[in-house]
Amino acid sequence: MYRVAHNVATRHVIREKRIKSRLASVEDIDALPGGDQNELAASRSQALELLSSLVQRLKPLDRQIIVSYLEGLDARAIGEITGLSPENVAMKVHRIKNILRRWFGEGDDHAD
Repeated sequence: MYRVAHNVATRHVIREKRIKSRLASVEDIDALPGGDQNELAASRSQALELLSSLVQRLKPLDRQIIVSYLEGLDARAIGEITGLSPENVAMKVHRIKNILRRWFGEGDDHAD
């Protein structure tokens, strides 16, 4: 059992590092020379508005979980709030993020 959990955790860490290595931080984007900062701010604002509207479309429990996660609560704390196990919370966060990522890529006119 320990070996399986270790392998799953290892794959997760490797995958997250691979994903994060391809992403640019907000600081990196702000440091880019040239470019219109107002356009970037407007684009960021539109993306946040879209994300907010997509979060509102989630089921109430999923919405509570992802909002708590975005507020910085860990799986144990979210589990205490929702009555779910920390493992279940972690899995739900992963699935909700995938749903939001898919919806975000499709635009505002789709729901699951």
